[in-house]
Amino acid sequence: MFEIGELLKVEQLAQMLDMHPRTIRRYIRENQLKASKVGGEWRIRREDAEMFIGGRINEIKADSAEEIQSFISGQTSVIEGKNQVCTIFDYYVDTREEARKISEVFMHYMNESTPNHGQAKFQYFYDDVEKKGRYTIWGNPNFVGRVLIAVSEVIS
Repeated sequence: MFEIGELLKVEQLAQMLDMHPRTIRRYIRENQLKASKVGGEWRIRREDAEMFIGGRINEIKADSAEEIQSFISGQTSVIEGKNQVCTIFDYYVDTREEARKISEVFMHYMNESTPNHGQAKFQYFYDDVEKKGRYTIWGNPNFVGRVLIAVSEVIS
């Protein structure tokens, strides 16, 4: 059996991949993504999530690039509000595990509910070729800044 810390909720993976949780559940139903029921809810092992993401890396990169370009050109925004920011954080590492640890810091902040959080969005993928984690975050500038400070404290 797996430790709870090793498992992702459907909602967490959906947020990481910018997908609706129903889409993640459909992948589970169609046996495209391995998952187990824990307490009546689907849980995905990190290793299985990373394998699933790795198989879709080019699609994820293209979607991420499209959303970023849309944001830069002012065509559409996935985040509402007067103040918005989008940033890409690349972290060059030796192993996928190192990159995953940083994604946990991002996810911790994305999952908290504080008054300054506002609407936010997060994407992460690990590039095996370039040996880097790429983290893209959109949202309220104060919130995004707070997340980036927390990440920089972890990696320093």
